[in-house]
Amino acid sequence: MNNISGFERYLLDPESLRAVSEATDLPTGRARNGQPSLSFRGIRLHSQGDPQAEAELLLESARGELDAALAKSVDEPVTCLIYGAGLGYLIQAICAYAPEGRIRIVCLEADAEVARKALQLRVWEPCNVPVSWVVGAGNRDGLKHCGNTANAVVFKLTPGYRANKAVYAEWLTSLDARVTAGRPMRILVPTPLYGGSLPIAFHCAEAFRELGHTVDVLDLSPWHPQYKAIESVTTDARHRKVLQGMYATYLSELIAARALDWNADLVWAVAQTPLTAGALDEMRHEGIHTALWFVEDSAVFGYWRELASHFDAVFSIQRGKFHDELKAVGAKHVHYLPCAANPAVHYPLNLSEADQQRFGSDVSFVGAGYANRQTLFAQLALKNFKIWGADWPAQSPASVYVQEEARRVTPEETAAIYAATKVNLNLHSSPHHAGVNPFGDYVNPRTFEIAACGGFQLVDSRSELAELFEAGKEIAVFKDAAEIPELVNHYLANPDQREQMAACARERVLKEHTYTHRLSGALSFLESRFRKLAERKRGPNYVSSLKQAAGDDEELLAFLSAFSDEEEIDLDKIVSRIEVGKGELTRTEGIFLLMKEFRDWGREKGVIQ
Repeated sequence: MNNISGFERYLLDPESLRAVSEATDLPTGRARNGQPSLSFRGIRLHSQGDPQAEAELLLESARGELDAALAKSVDEPVTCLIYGAGLGYLIQAICAYAPEGRIRIVCLEADAEVARKALQLRVWEPCNVPVSWVVGAGNRDGLKHCGNTANAVVFKLTPGYRANKAVYAEWLTSLDARVTAGRPMRILVPTPLYGGSLPIAFHCAEAFRELGHTVDVLDLSPWHPQYKAIESVTTDARHRKVLQGMYATYLSELIAARALDWNADLVWAVAQTPLTAGALDEMRHEGIHTALWFVEDSAVFGYWRELASHFDAVFSIQRGKFHDELKAVGAKHVHYLPCAANPAVHYPLNLSEADQQRFGSDVSFVGAGYANRQTLFAQLALKNFKIWGADWPAQSPASVYVQEEARRVTPEETAAIYAATKVNLNLHSSPHHAGVNPFGDYVNPRTFEIAACGGFQLVDSRSELAELFEAGKEIAVFKDAAEIPELVNHYLANPDQREQMAACARERVLKEHTYTHRLSGALSFLESRFRKLAERKRGPNYVSSLKQAAGDDEELLAFLSAFSDEEEIDLDKIVSRIEVGKGELTRTEGIFLLMKEFRDWGREKGVIQ
């Protein structure tokens, strides 16, 4: 991976990552204006005079289409698909033109060598929009990162497109087929007010978009200061609880109002999203499905007991006993869904010397100051050890390691810490143990995020961990506090082993443990149990969809009942079921025969394709 440090943030699937890593390094030429240029296989991919001006002309030719797409898409960003992006000058032109937050760019590049050179140079940086690359002629799996392409703007008038027209045509066909095969769901993602599950809600929204759905994020974090302000109104615990409960009820009704107004198919909540039983029942009554992803320890947060039965489905990072408890309180549909990472946020960083100095250490920990962590870290006496995060009491013996006044660190700072640290210590929280929880089951988000960032980690043993990562090959595991110093010293003395394990862990995450993987599975679970959601995704030619469109037309419904609900039919298949000359035709049969006659006439005259 020589000379491509920092490229990983743009490659969100394992096949693209592998293709670029293994590609040969092409020599770079210069245009007459001094900008980098590139020729490959005898074809000039950019103007020899002014590559950026050339890109702006290409943008100009598609500006009307882009403006129309921006005007049409108010709920989610427009996807700009660039086929054969070369060195990426068109990315730069689109970024400069489109409003921030209104677009995302996906570059599809058949030649890994070209993508490698583009990711080395990154001529489009700085860029204020999400950019990703799908690389490799056979990389069909990477197309999932193209998101909802129903309203996409396609750029294909490039020399790179002409050089690999057959490959790009196949990709276009695959994307078109995905759009026509099913309609996107409308998914509302309301966020928590604050806390560790807040960023997870945003990761979920991004993954739903990658899966091709229309997403609306109701960000409730701006309401958190008012919620906290209640604490300054009264010191009476009972009054404070009542007032905060009323405030949470208001926010819950806000979510229901938005779901109804926006005509959502699904409301996807994560742990600590403020939702009440009343609001959930209201949405159910209106035909809106709701799901909760409980990304917390059920032993610490117990409010699920009152709410689980009011969600249509509950997903959890624990299973076994917790699933039995959920079913006991009335949850009808329960499914195990581990945490994950977002490769667009969690990726290896190339740090400046100043950031390396600030965030770097031999050993570090990022997270809140739960009691078991305070106890364990205080007794370790590790050298060059840094603790980052909030809720670390000043009087705690472990506070000597806490950095920057125990403030909450941002996701970007967290990624920098993982990159700058030689051994990332990962200890799960526990309210019932002084150190390591010997019965720990769920695997926290940090486990996946460290791996996605290319960091090496030492994590406490969990019953579910072996199914997700291989100990000794991808991550290092300790069972009790006594093992930590020896393992830390071993891995500090063996940097090559650390780097190899970290690389394997990152590849495992990209292959199996992203939010896109998780939510694809979650939607499949929901569709298998709720017919309305399954039909929402289907194209209009499925019998079940046609029946829904038929409404209360009993004759048409009776005719369609001759087909399976799961069958996809067209006009020819419908007419083939009509027995002409064997009795009087029904009104429905006559209409279908007339439709076929008109279509066949139109095709003969060339006015219908």
